[in-house]
Amino acid sequence: MGKNIMTYQKRLNLIDECLRNYERPMTVKEICDECNHKLGVQYTDRTYRNDLEKIEFELGGKINRDQKRDGCQCLVYQNVGFSIKGDTVANQVVICNLDKIKKALGDFLGLGLESSLTTLTDEINKFMGYDDNNRPVISFEKVLLESHGRVKPHDLLELLLKAIIQHQTMDIRYEVPGRGKREWTVFPQFLKQYNQRWYLIATKHRDEVEGKIYNLALDRILKMEANQHIHYKECDVDFSVYFENVVGVTKPDGAEPILVKLRIERGEYPYIESKPIHASQKVISEYGEDKDYVYVSLYVYDNFELRSKILSYGSKITVMEPMSLRDKIVHDLKKALENYQD
Repeated sequence: MGKNIMTYQKRLNLIDECLRNYERPMTVKEICDECNHKLGVQYTDRTYRNDLEKIEFELGGKINRDQKRDGCQCLVYQNVGFSIKGDTVANQVVICNLDKIKKALGDFLGLGLESSLTTLTDEINKFMGYDDNNRPVISFEKVLLESHGRVKPHDLLELLLKAIIQHQTMDIRYEVPGRGKREWTVFPQFLKQYNQRWYLIATKHRDEVEGKIYNLALDRILKMEANQHIHYKECDVDFSVYFENVVGVTKPDGAEPILVKLRIERGEYPYIESKPIHASQKVISEYGEDKDYVYVSLYVYDNFELRSKILSYGSKITVMEPMSLRDKIVHDLKKALENYQD
């Protein structure tokens, strides 16, 4: 079993142990801290909330939230003696994973990668989006995958996928917008699709900042070939959580996610509700009842993609907080207005 799947299963088992602590039921934060300490990995609060939802709604572990301590809900199983380690639950996990495999295979067939589906039993992890160690190497934008054929296969996509899985160093020639062509030796780590465009997530050989992560648009790669002389370096990043608070593909160096509060025209909100700006989007009530607007919050990095997304809605969305983001949006709107003045 690969490293990521083992870690995931271990995380579920640790949560299971916490939910069976009837003598001192734990809050979500306490579960998060306890499991992270034992795993030696800092998974986010939302990761654990997703795990708890899976345990409750997919694995049958109904959770009692009636008990409180210091105003916070404490969680235990409703049925004393329940555990996800039972055989029935294990079978449910297998069925769930098989469904994921079927969906992943369908996604790849939709991308025109049929030629790579040679020996299904040997290649199944690869086409779930994991390498031989079950390290995730590819990410789809879920909205587009609901309709096959909308994501166009890229000439380099399959070659890069194999390079990641086989740990192959690559030499590329890249077109940097406004700065001409550059040639780099890179270590491909991950593939991510956003806004109908594919990106290679990679680190560079002999980079000024060791291990710095770059996102490179595939359509700007002019030439690419394998480098057999430079040893591949795998970066120590879990890409299943790396983009968790990112809109798009850009994670600003040294930054932390921020709490963004938006005011949305009520007539526009049903569209934004069905197609959220980010997975962390949720309705907030601190601004009171308003018949004209809906207020939502996001927990994301301030990056170009976030600001572009907000600006794409024009007057339908207003940034309420933080002021730093609000000021950037105001600046961009003023510059845009200047372009229309004679």
